[in-house]
Amino acid sequence: MINEGAVFFLAANSAQGFFSLFNELYVPDDGWKAYIIKGGPGTGKSGLMRKLAKAAEDRGYAVERIICSSDPDSLDAIIIPEKKLCFADGTAPHVMEAKYPGAVEEIINLGQFWDSKKLEGNREHIITLTNCNKALHSKSAKYVSAYYQTLSDSMKINKSAIDNKKIENFASRFIARNCQCSNRMGMQKNRLINGITPKGYVTLFDTAKHYCDRIYSVNDEDFYVSSVLMEALRRCAVSNGVDVISCLNPLSPQGNPLHIILPKERTGFFTSNSLQNFKSIAYKNINTSRFVNKDIISAHKQRLVFDRRVSSEMLSEAVKLLEKAKKVHDDLEADYIKAMNFDELNIFADKLIESLF
Repeated sequence: MINEGAVFFLAANSAQGFFSLFNELYVPDDGWKAYIIKGGPGTGKSGLMRKLAKAAEDRGYAVERIICSSDPDSLDAIIIPEKKLCFADGTAPHVMEAKYPGAVEEIINLGQFWDSKKLEGNREHIITLTNCNKALHSKSAKYVSAYYQTLSDSMKINKSAIDNKKIENFASRFIARNCQCSNRMGMQKNRLINGITPKGYVTLFDTAKHYCDRIYSVNDEDFYVSSVLMEALRRCAVSNGVDVISCLNPLSPQGNPLHIILPKERTGFFTSNSLQNFKSIAYKNINTSRFVNKDIISAHKQRLVFDRRVSSEMLSEAVKLLEKAKKVHDDLEADYIKAMNFDELNIFADKLIESLF
């Protein structure tokens, strides 16, 4: 799995289906240039971005790597902030189109390097595999949805027990004491460091360590209390001029953040549980029991244990289906690899690097 410095997901296999943050890759009216790479599976999109990332780093530029939630060994995008430059896989499921062609975005068509006759000869095989891959992802999404629905029952119990005032007070005190506050609004960007993938529920611990010298592990098996705390920290930080990276929950990315990174303070709060255990690398552990009515939680203990067991089974089934989808995708890539002229692609990549850097 790719884990080199600043690594994130920008898409998720969520309870609501496929979710993408690719609209946050670049800012069109702020001098950015975006290269949208088009081509089939196995045509060298990820390989081209690896080569571009290395070329940028060899020249002293920091690179943010975006990995694929359907294959964490593959790149979906790279961002070079200092150059205001990004490259992204613009094919399904995170389809990207040029909004301002030529002025802001350029299209890189890897189809120019394939032999169409070879692909046409495999027409039926390619169609069958593509449809099978789509069906497996769709079925997996149903299990992810069932996982989240089961977890939602536990969240309701936690919601009835939570002391929101304690959370708000904790967040405001922490930001005031530990951050350089100002009258401006803090800048925020959304990312994910977790993903439901063919390799299971993946957590990018090295990304947390890359950005944070102080990691606060917020221990919460049921996600809800920690999510309320993360949202309170995010809101308080931004309103006091503190920049934030909001790491969204891959299960429900449109809800409260799963983790919060304060990059200038090199500090982060990370939800920790059996899926993502930050305790071993934590500067300090925070137990969310301090923010809830323990009697209410205790009264529903058996229900909470049941929900955790059932949700774990749902997640396991979702991952198994993603594994099957990955194998189908690998077979599909093999058809395209046989039809590609990678020597010509490498020559193109070298010329592109020379023109950019």
